[in-house]
Amino acid sequence: MPIVYPHEFIARTAIHSVKAGLAKELKTRGISQKDIARLMNSQVSAISQYVNGQRGGSYELSENVMNLLSAVAEAIHEEPTEELLKYGVSQICNKIIEEEYGYNFDEEEENAIEEIEETQYESDIDLSD
Repeated sequence: MPIVYPHEFIARTAIHSVKAGLAKELKTRGISQKDIARLMNSQVSAISQYVNGQRGGSYELSENVMNLLSAVAEAIHEEPTEELLKYGVSQICNKIIEEEYGYNFDEEEENAIEEIEETQYESDIDLSD
């Protein structure tokens, strides 16, 4: 059985459900399908299919992911930028990877920062005689 890497899993399985969820959330906040399509660099017809449940429903998003997705949609509603969309989608995908694979990106980042800080302190020590 071939290995399916976390980001490959997202690309094959979950990303369309994430896009559909975001499109629905943005639509409920009063953003037009045309504006959602422009923001997501997508076709209006694809957004319509997402919003109407005809596309992007193959992977069921957990309650935790839906809560995060809702928060991301609210932030995008307040500041509809492509950068915020990309950051929000990456955070949602990270949450899905955490749930599916047990890998926590924030924890790894914190450990890396701690290691860097420890290394900085170690370099300040004078080991000469």
